[in-house]
Amino acid sequence: MNSASRHPGPHPPARGHALVIGAGIAGLLCARVLSETFERVTLVERDHLRRDTRPRPGAPQGRHAHALQARGLQAFEELFPGLSQELTLAGAPPVDFCRDTRLQLPHGAPPPRTSGIRVQPVSRPLLEETVRRRVEDLDGVLTVDTRTVTGLIVPPTGLRVTGLRVERRSSRHARSNPAEELHADLVVDASGRGTHLPDWLTRLGLPGVPETVVDARVGYATRAYRTDPESAPAWRALFELPSPPHHPRGAVALRIEGDRLLVTLQGAGGDHPPTDAQGFESFLESLSSGLHGALRPLEPEPSVARYGRTANRRAHYHRLPRWPEGLVVLGDALCAFNPVYAQGMTIAALEAQALGQLLTSWPSESLDGLARQAQRRMARLTLWPWFLATLTDRGWADGRPPAHIRAGLRYLERWQRSVPHSPRLHRDLARVTNSLAGPATVLHPLHLAGILGPLPWVRRSRGTAPARE
Repeated sequence: MNSASRHPGPHPPARGHALVIGAGIAGLLCARVLSETFERVTLVERDHLRRDTRPRPGAPQGRHAHALQARGLQAFEELFPGLSQELTLAGAPPVDFCRDTRLQLPHGAPPPRTSGIRVQPVSRPLLEETVRRRVEDLDGVLTVDTRTVTGLIVPPTGLRVTGLRVERRSSRHARSNPAEELHADLVVDASGRGTHLPDWLTRLGLPGVPETVVDARVGYATRAYRTDPESAPAWRALFELPSPPHHPRGAVALRIEGDRLLVTLQGAGGDHPPTDAQGFESFLESLSSGLHGALRPLEPEPSVARYGRTANRRAHYHRLPRWPEGLVVLGDALCAFNPVYAQGMTIAALEAQALGQLLTSWPSESLDGLARQAQRRMARLTLWPWFLATLTDRGWADGRPPAHIRAGLRYLERWQRSVPHSPRLHRDLARVTNSLAGPATVLHPLHLAGILGPLPWVRRSRGTAPARE
């Protein structure tokens, strides 16, 4: 048995069968926690799952830059002990966020300093394949691929989901393999942005699912570069994020496995990076981080991948007056973030852990009431990350933002002005953006006093002693 098959210690009696829609990161994390309380867990995936590290067609961001946030790295390690070391051995080691990365802000970059906040740059295919291998080693876990889920199975009486209707995707098997019905005690939708759950629920007579959308009209273009010890940049990662209203362009550059530097250019407000070589280079030259110079001695790979489905979308399932028993939704199917903020995998891991904790502590053998409580818990868990992601993105909306958004953006702008000059703010910004700290850190009285008062370097320029850190 794999060391991650079960956590040590007592567990409630195993329940019967759980179905998970989607074998991406969110689905794999969910299967991991469900394996502790269910005898069988089946992942239903529409893609053909190759056993290699090529990008999966159903993972549209598979060719773009990925990194596990510090809190996400902790959660992944809790679920899969030794995973970070396994990725390190594959050529994707963790790095100190404040020491080994360059954080380019509109008004400068803080100097490197040791923080102990670890992030792990890694390609999406390597991470997904490594996690999938660990999950498929678990007792009772089965993955069925090339299957499309066409609907929920709901008995005539009662609002309860008891399984899924599934069809094979390959037409050559259509005659010999008709539609299937898979039955389960719990169904989890982890199918991502392309979920069909809202339509399935309306077919059951439920009202339309309320949804909030914040779209900064961000577009990506990604190109990989070959590196060697002599030509590789000194930093392991570089982050230059778009900042409204005057800085629509940014980039993420990560040194990943295979001696590659993965560069994802980002443009907000519709200012998308081109995918032709000359346009890509021109966009690079317009950045303030000096990334273009760092790439000059490197050999680029020929292709450039693009991606533009970046809107923040939050489905408010917890607001529905009724909710089916036996159904849980999480990951991007519940709340999808603009990928520029690298929140998705971290939040998916925390949601999976929350579901696992709820199942482990559920007081009865029956799961009645659990699904609705799970959706309320997921809504609370995503509230602060949603605010973080959408505050900046609302700054790219057409028209004048509401007063509270303008105030938040002004506060963020003054924070960013201060970070290059303040080790304390640099560290706390790293903690907040890596999901290690919540809103109390942002609104700490010391920060409020320093940011809303005269800025420290302004006082220094007038001959006043700087504030102590």
